[in-house]
Formats: sequence, structure tokens, C-alpha cells
Amino acid sequence: MLEIINGFLLTYFVTLCTLSTLIPVLVKPIAACFVRPSKDERRLLSEIVKLKSDQVKISMKDEFAAYSKLQRKLNKLETELKDSSQVRLSRSLAIKGSINIFLQVVIAVVIVISVIWFRREPIVALRGDLFPLSTILSYPSDVPNAISTHVWFVISKVSVGSLLKPIVN
Repeated sequence: MLEIINGFLLTYFVTLCTLSTLIPVLVKPIAACFVRPSKDERRLLSEIVKLKSDQVKISMKDEFAAYSKLQRKLNKLETELKDSSQVRLSRSLAIKGSINIFLQVVIAVVIVISVIWFRREPIVALRGDLFPLSTILSYPSDVPNAISTHVWFVISKVSVGSLLKPIVN
């Protein structure tokens, strides 16, 4: 029923479609390499942990002044840490968006160039006569009852997208 004419192109387009579908999953670890807590954030976090441990040792009833002084320092440091984290988060979102767009553009350009370059190459030949669909499936290839790269790309994109939808979402 089915004869694979060009196995390389078959796997090539399935791989491109898989990469295209998995880009949102791949962006997260790539962006994590660029956005890490700074030395100041780590320093603030260690100071907060130290002050909280010091504050636990102090009795609130007996030494209220020392306790509230530590609490004010803690509040100030936590505010600084929160502000620094917000800046890092907004930078992280910008980096994720940029990486996502860049990878989508690169994959799209590779796909478009590949489809144009291999437009006349049939990928799979079907046995039997598919009269109403044979010209649509094989266009622009000259091989009768074949599936062209254009149609194979659409079939692969839809199939891979359906299969990987639970992973991506």
C-alpha cells in the first residue's frame, strides 16, 4: 500500500516538525542559563536567613526593642529582595520571548527553504489509484500517486502537533 521513496526527507521533515512543536519546552532551560539570581540577591537571602535565625533566639516580650529592630531590618531586606526578583523576572520574560521568537524564525526559515529546495522530490508513493486526490497529493512532483514535500510537511505538522500536545501544554 505504501512505498517510501525518500526516507531521509521523511525523517528530516518529521524532525523539523517535532523541533518546531517543542520550541516552547526547549526555551525554558535555555533561558534559565541566562537568568540566575545575582550575587546581591544571594547575599540578601543569606542575610535574611541569618536575621530570622537571630530573631528566633530573641524573646519578643522580654526584648521588644531588639526584636522590632531586627524585624525592621528584615522588612527592608525582604523589600530589596522582592524588587531585585521582580527585575530578574521581567528580564527573564524578555529573554524567554526573544529566544522563542529567534528559534521559531530559524526553524521556519529552515522549513521554508527545505520545502522549496525539495519541492519536486516525492517522499512516499501510494499503490493504487487515488484519482481525485493524486494530483493534489503529488503537486509539484511528477511521480503519480506520490506525496510531495508540501503535503508531507502538512501531514507531519498536524500529526506531531497532535501527538506532542500533552507535552507542550
